[in-house]
Amino acid sequence: MLNEKVIGEYVYLVSDECKVGVGQFSHVYKGYHEKTKKQVAIKQIDKKQIKGIFEQMLRNEINILKQLNHQYILKMDAYYETTNNFYIITEFCETDVLQILKNQGSLPEDKVIAYVLQISEALKYLNSKKIIHRDIKPSNILIHEGEVRLADFGFAVHQDKVGIEDRQFQIGSPLYMSPETLLKNQYNHKTDLWSLGVLYFEMIFGIVPFFSIEMDDLLRKLQQYQQDYILTFKYPISEASTEAIRNLLAYDPSHRCEIRNLEIILKKYYNNRAAGDASIHSQKRTITPDKRRRDSPNQSPEIRSKVQPVKKELVKVSCSAKCFDKNSTYFTKNKANKEDNQQHSKREENPGTDRKDNEAIHQISGIRLHEQTQQNDKVTHENMNNEEFLAFLIKKLESVKRQDPSQNIQINECQLLLYQYYGKDQNVLQGLKNKESSS
Repeated sequence: MLNEKVIGEYVYLVSDECKVGVGQFSHVYKGYHEKTKKQVAIKQIDKKQIKGIFEQMLRNEINILKQLNHQYILKMDAYYETTNNFYIITEFCETDVLQILKNQGSLPEDKVIAYVLQISEALKYLNSKKIIHRDIKPSNILIHEGEVRLADFGFAVHQDKVGIEDRQFQIGSPLYMSPETLLKNQYNHKTDLWSLGVLYFEMIFGIVPFFSIEMDDLLRKLQQYQQDYILTFKYPISEASTEAIRNLLAYDPSHRCEIRNLEIILKKYYNNRAAGDASIHSQKRTITPDKRRRDSPNQSPEIRSKVQPVKKELVKVSCSAKCFDKNSTYFTKNKANKEDNQQHSKREENPGTDRKDNEAIHQISGIRLHEQTQQNDKVTHENMNNEEFLAFLIKKLESVKRQDPSQNIQINECQLLLYQYYGKDQNVLQGLKNKESSS
């Protein structure tokens, strides 16, 4: 067949139609096993272009993949080396998290939690073999039949072999690298947990928690985070996800939660949801004909084509990470801003799933941190929309709680009432705004 290439027991077509990924030194093709017809991914790396540290990373990836056999880690079926190329044969995956984020913007929280639990299982397995991945990011989380496959082990290292040579280079992608790696070039298994926290945040909100296109600015924002522990959530999420993200993104690695604790936090989410569903389905409801008529929507032609506004009640979020003294979490209006657009444009400029090259070490993309400035303080209450004013009130209440912990119970109840009123009656919140402005 024209352009058909055979490598060992595997066959693929050298064509753009069969190409599923492109890197600086490599091309990834969809192929199949000659006898079983099983689909595989064939990564072809040009020997002439890959020299020095990049060849070392490639051989390191091959040696590590040979040792691994786990449900949520990309499986290597074979490896070949010819005069001109290296070939790595792995199971074929339909997409990756980066492509999903480019197409959808973000993922449903239920799916994110499922993916995070699967990744945590993979990290637990790597930890048992004392292996640090060091490059967890969306393009390295492949998806096969709805399950994750942790991929790209070129930066991976055995914990006992992190020596002077490894510390001469900062290994990883800056946006997902832990503070101790960026500032002190230190690596341990907690490094991967920070990266997982950044990935968790990005899958839910579509952006990473700390954004900058300059390394110095990124370091400054991480140091600011060390002081105030402020994370910006674009909208409320479940208590389990909030607690998990805050514990994964603990600045001090000794405070970062272990995988077993992460699993306990997230499995509570499934248990609580299952209990809630069971209580709803167990309730017996009797609908009389009168009530059915009263609750039925009006189907008159005048309103049949209109979009009916639906008010959604915001979820109360508890953001207490036990290891933090300062644990404020803020919510911002869910709208595109300049930094979000910068991240999405970066994704469009860098398609494909094979990203292990010079840019993978030095490129910074997709980070954001909420900064409190005096300019924000000058914004008048009259200029705030209701969502911004709610965030302002919650922020003030959090400050009062820190000053007088004895009032925590009452203030928490007050915050809950604010959320309930905000979700049900915009006029009530507007009244609170007017009262606050006049005081």
